Amino acid sequence: MLITNKSKRKIVMSFLNISAQQDINTISTNDIIDNANISRGTFYNHFKNKIDIVHFIEENISESLDAEFDSVDKGNSNFFHILTENVFPIVYDDREYIKVLYKFYEPELFSFLQSHYEKFLIPYFDHYDENKVGIPKYFTLSFFFRVILDAIMAWISQPIPIPTEEFRKIFYKLINNSMTEICGIVIRE
Repeated sequence: MLITNKSKRKIVMSFLNISAQQDINTISTNDIIDNANISRGTFYNHFKNKIDIVHFIEENISESLDAEFDSVDKGNSNFFHILTENVFPIVYDDREYIKVLYKFYEPELFSFLQSHYEKFLIPYFDHYDENKVGIPKYFTLSFFFRVILDAIMAWISQPIPIPTEEFRKIFYKLINNSMTEICGIVIRE
């Protein structure tokens, strides 16, 4: 995420640094101002409060992701290619920002991402037969989307995430195999 304004970048980086060490809910505006070594006026020229910083981060990351997802073709046949080749590097580069969003409001972040990007998975379920599988389509679609998000969050939440190229291979193995195959176990009803 590129922040061209020097003061704004300083405020956001200060917020990130503090959030890495303490719960976001306990961070005050004064904490951010002191850590960034800026005046109160400078802070309020850019943001109303810490929630405003979170929204700024969310909007900027969404813009970056949306720009990449705009290149998904109409049949969504290249969705996973766009995801792994174009989106994963953005997620990796912006992982510290995303971790803040995740820590601050995980359920809302998942809901936002699901409502915004799940549409790209729907074509993969065109031939899904609820009667044959015995699981409602909406549930399977939601589950699959959450598996993708959880895999990405598990990756970037590591203290030192593996490079994008390595994760790409792991990701494809995870989504192309069942949990029982991966773990080498059999789960019975």
